[in-house]
Amino acid sequence: MSSGAVDVCGNCGAPLDLDDDGRCRWCRAKARATRPQARRAGGRGPGLRQRLNWRLGAIAAVAVALAAGLGVGLSSAIGSHQSGPPAATGTTHPGVVESVPPGSTDLQALRQDFGPWRQLAGQLTGSPALLLLQSGSVFASERWTIPSTARWWTTDLGGNVTSVQATGRRAAITDADGLGYTVAVDQAFIVSSNPDAVLLISPDGTVMSMSLAQATAVRQPVGK
Repeated sequence: MSSGAVDVCGNCGAPLDLDDDGRCRWCRAKARATRPQARRAGGRGPGLRQRLNWRLGAIAAVAVALAAGLGVGLSSAIGSHQSGPPAATGTTHPGVVESVPPGSTDLQALRQDFGPWRQLAGQLTGSPALLLLQSGSVFASERWTIPSTARWWTTDLGGNVTSVQATGRRAAITDADGLGYTVAVDQAFIVSSNPDAVLLISPDGTVMSMSLAQATAVRQPVGK
């Protein structure tokens, strides 16, 4: 029994299957329908060659499809890898130096914002300059003072000063770490263990305080 003849692609020899554009779905060539020649009895006819062409065309079509898919995958991977926020650009105006470098501690920021400082010796208070009391040493700001008449002074409840002995215009104080210092009455000072609070000893020996932000708002140049 012999089966009926099937149209094949004249280019690759695959069974004819055309797309909407009239191209072979296997080799993508503009197809021309042909019918395979009948096998000659007892010999090898053109059918073998056509089958080989069909197989080669099918392999080529699969290879093209795989290459196209691989290209799309690589493009997506590269695009996703490169996606993200654009590189940051500086917004600081040329010649302007930030007062506080990133990563600074509160104490470092204070020393930079209210500096420069000079270290005092003996019982000198440097009044009316703002004082920084640190590890038993006293430093006076060469630029800033905090007026004792500023309206934000309130009684300190933070325990930054544990004892006060006021004598005339001076006060001997002890900080929370047990270190002793001498400051002038009505002179603003900061203890390094709590740089966010600005302190002051009133004439009656009361410890007063305000926040560093408030002190920054009302500070005045020394000697003004």
